[in-house]
Amino acid sequence: MRWRRAIWAGAALTTALTIAGVVVFQDNITRYFAKPKVPFQVVTPPLPPDYRERGAWALWPAAPNAGSADIFYVHSTTYYSSGGWNASINDGEAVEALTKIAAPNEAGPFFNAGAIYAPRYRQATLFAFFTHKFDGVAARRLAYRDVKRAFDEFLKTVGEARPIVLVGYNQGGLHVQGLLQDYFQDDEALQRRLAAAYVIGQATPIALFEETLAQTPPCLAPTDIRCLVSYTDLEHRFDEEVDRTRRRAMVWTADGDLVAISGTEILCVNPLTWTASTDYVGPEAHFGAASATGLRFGETPPAIAKSIGARCANGVLHVDRPAQDFLRRGDWFGAKWRAQHFNLFYYDLAEDAERRVRNLIARQEEEYRYLEPIEESVDLEVSPINKVPEPN
Repeated sequence: MRWRRAIWAGAALTTALTIAGVVVFQDNITRYFAKPKVPFQVVTPPLPPDYRERGAWALWPAAPNAGSADIFYVHSTTYYSSGGWNASINDGEAVEALTKIAAPNEAGPFFNAGAIYAPRYRQATLFAFFTHKFDGVAARRLAYRDVKRAFDEFLKTVGEARPIVLVGYNQGGLHVQGLLQDYFQDDEALQRRLAAAYVIGQATPIALFEETLAQTPPCLAPTDIRCLVSYTDLEHRFDEEVDRTRRRAMVWTADGDLVAISGTEILCVNPLTWTASTDYVGPEAHFGAASATGLRFGETPPAIAKSIGARCANGVLHVDRPAQDFLRRGDWFGAKWRAQHFNLFYYDLAEDAERRVRNLIARQEEEYRYLEPIEESVDLEVSPINKVPEPN
């Protein structure tokens, strides 16, 4: 009996230690199993999408002139496999996560603002964002090449008149930063059409506004247009993610490379006030969170208003812990890194996007009505007057 008790006690202790180890090291375990086992250089990438075909688009408006703006949305990472560094646009699990979770919650808030175009692209796998080595960087570059080609097709499709809104979450936010850098800095016509760009869940260093994004200022007031909104929202309990956001995120350089931000100052626009104030803003200013997961795109999820307070601190938006379980990030085995089943600021984003589009249209009408004043006088030389000769 003593031997049996000792064996059972040893087995129970081993089980308890194993469980404790799994709990403590779950993030490391998740990253280990998410890492592709073959180097990027020796992997044949999936075939590139043809953006002239509708199958290359996750969202394409039934009515091209819907709403008042044209919206280009780049989804967050929905490919979590170790099977390759980049996903095929037809990967079953990635497509399902995009269709049921990412698009309804990320693009849904912008549905009433205009016609939404969302490319499928050979997105980098989740693990690519945990490494600064060649493989992860190369995977992100390949994904961005697709997004650029999709944006070229978008510009051909939407014409040259209507306002443009850019929206990107997490990996998609990185690619939207690239589009702003590559298309909107030297093209005044595109600059004038930009109602706003939303980079959510991707760090945007303040220094970029003096360098690669010099022509696209941050949105620092609700009435601002032709500007960039950026924030990463996290509950206080995600201390490690806050640190990773500040130190491990990467951004594009002027020559198209990716570099780590290494703790530089980050833009945080609080979606409860649409300012960069570091003051805490209570739930009374909150328009509403929502979970649109599983809804058909365009269906309106119920609003959970006045439920979230938030404060910008060190470049990260610290949010109150939601009372509703389904509005909280998961804790287990990478759930916090996956496309979220909710959007804490769903209705705040919806109201803001429509307002900025209206403000841009009003500004454009004013600009078209009044020519810019002539600031410098021009001296005209005296010109001789030659009479028309008399007819014979």
